[in-house]
Amino acid sequence: MRLVVLGVRQQQVVSTTSSRLLLTVLLSSLNYNARAFSLLPVGASQHSRRHHHLAFQNRRNEPNRNNNRRRTTTSSSSSVVRSSSSSNKKMSTIDIDDDPYIWLEDVESEESLTFAKESNEQCLAHLGDPKTSSTGTYQKVLDVLESDDRIAYVTKYGTTDDDGDAILFNVWKDSKNPKGLWRKTVMSSYKTENPEWSTVLDIDALAERDGISWVWKGSTALSRRLDPMSNGGKRITRTLLSLSRGGADATYVKEFDLVSETFVDEHDGFTLPEAKTSASYKSRDVLFVGTDFGDGNSLTDSGYPRVIKEWVRGTKLQDATTVFEGEKTDVSVSTYISDQRLRDGPIYEVRSRSMTFYTTKRWVRRVQYEHLLAPNDPLREGISDDEPEDFIEIDIQEDASASFFGKWM
Repeated sequence: MRLVVLGVRQQQVVSTTSSRLLLTVLLSSLNYNARAFSLLPVGASQHSRRHHHLAFQNRRNEPNRNNNRRRTTTSSSSSVVRSSSSSNKKMSTIDIDDDPYIWLEDVESEESLTFAKESNEQCLAHLGDPKTSSTGTYQKVLDVLESDDRIAYVTKYGTTDDDGDAILFNVWKDSKNPKGLWRKTVMSSYKTENPEWSTVLDIDALAERDGISWVWKGSTALSRRLDPMSNGGKRITRTLLSLSRGGADATYVKEFDLVSETFVDEHDGFTLPEAKTSASYKSRDVLFVGTDFGDGNSLTDSGYPRVIKEWVRGTKLQDATTVFEGEKTDVSVSTYISDQRLRDGPIYEVRSRSMTFYTTKRWVRRVQYEHLLAPNDPLREGISDDEPEDFIEIDIQEDASASFFGKWM
């Protein structure tokens, strides 16, 4: 089955024979097809997975599609974690010296900007300028995109200290703020006809102040349960903001204090230079970081992280400890923490290797909160001899996705 409407997803609800578990299956558009979905305890084997299999599957008429994809990957080995794929055939790569358009990587160079300007002029000359079209379609679309009637989609960042009202954040762009306002409100106000918003970060003003055409690329927050400064797990106090120059894939990462609503001083906070970076909190004072470490061997051939390190607050990035490695031919690797204690589950530490854009291997282990702390943290003293579990490979298809909910995956 294929959906041919761009950007539209269809929902279908399926259930297990016990009628206890429900799963919403999303069918993506165009070339993506519905997959088989399973709900199983973490660590379950292939055999037990079949018993939890949900009765919904629709694949292309291709023999052994997943195995075909595996043959494009290569085995992975490192001094930290070792893994293997089913074949030693490597993906094809392009020698960067043979790329005739490598100069476009510098997106703000005079040569790149001139190329973009001239290409735009050629396109408009052949297709016409939509701004001057008699249909008025350009202005109609622009009015919709900038309308104040748009739904302000929000993310919950904890609750207020006094009455427990949910704190909601939103990035809002309009004609006055084309780069966006990162703003917040509370649930009681959000439910009203005209919510009262408070600006946390004006990205247009930041771009003007820094003289850089900043583009918002997202926020990675410190989990409340992992933060001793969160007032008993009530609110998120720190986050990592990703900003790019002119919308490039490479980003700058800067730590932001949500209490003072300012960037954390770079001498005390986490700041990473421009690169295709992956960064997330292991705990308040420890980051998982994958970036260009400057050694010529820390990125994949795609330019994304190949090496993940643990970076402790107050130390130099070059002194960070390597914890996970992939192959140069991978697309990227990552590591993150999934804290499921609010759902009566454990804390999971997850590592992944994306061998292609569609295939990924994952490993997981359960850890205690103390295992996530910096080595010199006093709270680690009681577990110095209590090592966390070994990582186990998650036994699912390489083209499947995975997430955690309590004790379930």
